[in-house]
Amino acid sequence: MKFFQTSLLTACLVAVPLSAKNIYMSAGAHDFVVQNIQDDGALGHIPSGDSHTLGLNLGIWAEHTTSSGINILAKAEAFLDRDKDELDPDHYPVWFDFLVDVDGIMSQINQHNYIAWYIYMDNKQNTVSCVEREVRQQLGLGWVYKKESFDIALNAYAGFYYIEIDDDTPVARGYNRQELDDGEAANTLEIEGNYRFSSDFDIYGRMRHYAANTGFEELEENYELQLNYHPTQSSFLYDGVALHLKVKYIQYNFDRFNIHSVDMLPWDNDMLIQAYATIPLGL
Repeated sequence: MKFFQTSLLTACLVAVPLSAKNIYMSAGAHDFVVQNIQDDGALGHIPSGDSHTLGLNLGIWAEHTTSSGINILAKAEAFLDRDKDELDPDHYPVWFDFLVDVDGIMSQINQHNYIAWYIYMDNKQNTVSCVEREVRQQLGLGWVYKKESFDIALNAYAGFYYIEIDDDTPVARGYNRQELDDGEAANTLEIEGNYRFSSDFDIYGRMRHYAANTGFEELEENYELQLNYHPTQSSFLYDGVALHLKVKYIQYNFDRFNIHSVDMLPWDNDMLIQAYATIPLGL
């Protein structure tokens, strides 16, 4: 099942850019933060407090809008880290983030309101915070209000949620490989919005709540804020280059994993602070 999910996402990432009209490379720097580490002595090499892991990142982006108005975004990013804190003692310092996001209008209510449909798939692998793999594949519907400078959407998704924790840190705390992953049907509630200060500058925000379909157990809280500068006229940047600053914070619910005398991990969150530029490739 995991192989099929990863293969499907990879196929989408390969297929979309081949027909895309807009293809970009991204490059930047980041800080991967784990907060409120509460070491209980089981892993004495990890100090309590906050961990900061600096690094560089590269990516490839493809955007395309079909003749029928369907928007397609595909992204693949690689993050190279300077892993000084070794939250995972056997971590190789490269991790990956993949995304396919498709949306379209289902019903136009009036000039500013419409009902949208969504297909959302992402795959994160080998992070510093010991998330070995996280896969979300979901279909959604939502209400969108859109004007010239502002839009907001309220969306609901249903689909599949999978997370796997790297075995090194949990095994040192008394866990085994069979206790370190969980996949299930899940639902997501989302609010997202975008405000355009000008034709060159905008801010985007999103909040997501992931829950299991059975019992509605909370799985994850996900928050993202991004500032974008994409000049439409001549500037100090080359034509088509845009600058971005993103902060993405995730609060995990690991209660379903914590079945031994100590928790599986002495933290339950991570945050990515990323500054990067997107550069059109002109293919």
